[in-house]
Amino acid sequence: MGPRSSYYTGPPGPGSAFGTAPAGVIGRDRPREVIRVERDYTLGELCQFHPTFPLELEGRIAPVQFGETINDLNEILIRAHNSGWAAFDNVLAVLTLWISPLVVGSKYNREMKELRSLLDRVNKQLFNPAGLNVRDPAEAAFLFLEVRAVPRRGYSQCPAIAHLYAFA
Repeated sequence: MGPRSSYYTGPPGPGSAFGTAPAGVIGRDRPREVIRVERDYTLGELCQFHPTFPLELEGRIAPVQFGETINDLNEILIRAHNSGWAAFDNVLAVLTLWISPLVVGSKYNREMKELRSLLDRVNKQLFNPAGLNVRDPAEAAFLFLEVRAVPRRGYSQCPAIAHLYAFA
């Protein structure tokens, strides 16, 4: 049985990993459950994630910590998708015969590097000790933020498909 993925529609069902103790090793064991935090389209096409606390995370991390993490991610995404900086980067690239992107990079790339750094930090400090791992939203084209829960003790993993569920 592989990991299940579902959209938030209310309290989790009786067969979910909700309320169970974390077990397994992040990066070694495939996830027991995949929790998706959906994009928030209330601001149009601006890339943001919905700050609603998924009930599947209850008892593992505090809702305030989750909210702060989502807010930090959203702030980085707002800065990365700033149209003023995109225009400046393009004008600078044209004026320098496309040398400036090679030397200083773009604002978007710098912000994406900061986003990956933030995810590494919150995973190590907050999510990994709780048996969770947040994946880089760029891997899902920023359609959702994926939080993986590690499997319970004694959960066997099929080596033939283990690479499909490896943590990045």
